[in-house]
Amino acid sequence: MRSTLKTIAGAVVALALTLVLVAPGTAGARVHGTTCANRLCTKDKPRVKSCKRFEHRKRVARCFIRRAARHFHQPKRQALYIAWRESRYNWRVTNPSSGTAGLYQFARRTWESTPYRHRSPYSPRYASLAAMWMWKHGGYSHWS
Repeated sequence: MRSTLKTIAGAVVALALTLVLVAPGTAGARVHGTTCANRLCTKDKPRVKSCKRFEHRKRVARCFIRRAARHFHQPKRQALYIAWRESRYNWRVTNPSSGTAGLYQFARRTWESTPYRHRSPYSPRYASLAAMWMWKHGGYSHWS
C-alpha cells in the first residue's frame, strides 16, 4: 500500500514539474495575461476596468489596441503604429475615396471576413480585435 501511494505521489509531483517547466508561458499567460473572458474576446473578465474610462480618444484606442494585441499574441508597437498611421486613433473616421472605415480602416469585404462582422467597424474594441485576429491568421498584408 505504501509503495503504491509513493508511486502516485511521485507521478503527481512529476506531472506538476512538467507543467511548470515545459509550459511556463502558456499556463500563466491565459489566466493572468488577458482581460478577455472568451476566445474572441467579446466579453471581459469580471472586475476588468473598461477602456472607455479614459477621457481622451487616443487613450481609449490605445487601451483597446493593447488588449487585442495581447489577446492574439501580436506585437503591440506595430499594432499601435498602424492604427496611428491609418486613422490617428480616430475610430469614427471614414475615407471618402475608398470607403474604408474605423480605427484600422477596414474595407467592407475585409471586415465581413472577420468573426466580428456583426459588430461595427467604428467600434475601437472590435476594430482592434478584428485587426489582430486577421494578423494572427495571416492577413497582415492588408496593412503593408
